[in-house]
Amino acid sequence: MDYDPIAAFYALNYAHYTDDLEFYTRLAQDYGGPVLELGAGTGRVSRAIARQGLEVVALEPSVQMRELGAEHTKGLPVKWAPGDMRQLSLRRKFPLIIAPFNAFMHLYTLEDQDAAMAGIHKHLGKGGRLAFDLYNPAHIGPQGVLQHEGDYKGGVSVFIHQQHEAAVQSLNTHYLVDRVSPKGTLKRQTFTLTQRYFTRYEIERWLRAFGLRYRLFGGFHHQPYTAEAPVMCFLAWQK
Repeated sequence: MDYDPIAAFYALNYAHYTDDLEFYTRLAQDYGGPVLELGAGTGRVSRAIARQGLEVVALEPSVQMRELGAEHTKGLPVKWAPGDMRQLSLRRKFPLIIAPFNAFMHLYTLEDQDAAMAGIHKHLGKGGRLAFDLYNPAHIGPQGVLQHEGDYKGGVSVFIHQQHEAAVQSLNTHYLVDRVSPKGTLKRQTFTLTQRYFTRYEIERWLRAFGLRYRLFGGFHHQPYTAEAPVMCFLAWQK
């Protein structure tokens, strides 16, 4: 998916999302830097880790996302790297590789998934860890229903509706971004986010196929995983 056209909207919509920050910053403190973040977006998680004094390599394919990310991480030890997680070739190893906020949901095919994991496996240092979180598909919401996502500064309101393609495990989220000018005129932009969701055992088989051990949590505070858990948080390592 090309994030260039929606980079500014993405930064606005998720600027205040902090649920996962303690999970990833604590892992970074435990395992040290440099940390490799896959699909770093505009640097929300990279920034939090770098503020702990740890070096972060922020891998992001979108030019516009990297440019915004560079602004948001100015003065911090974050190195922005263009690249696709399916084609990792950084010629270095990392004690911690992270893929926060559903980054793996942009691996749409089995070939994409295996290419990404093969690269991750090569870039993990001895004793290193891979950490990531994914949306629990048990909580797929009502389809075709317009929902109010939130209101933001500058007279911006965001609405969404989703389409679920169960046969291919795909979620298409359609965003309607309304801006009201001081004169009362309305301008609407529309964006579509396509994600491929995973089931629990699908992920476990994927990790085992690459010789990784793992732990699964049902939240960012290491809660046990249950059907009601909003996310699947994985921590994996080489045998």
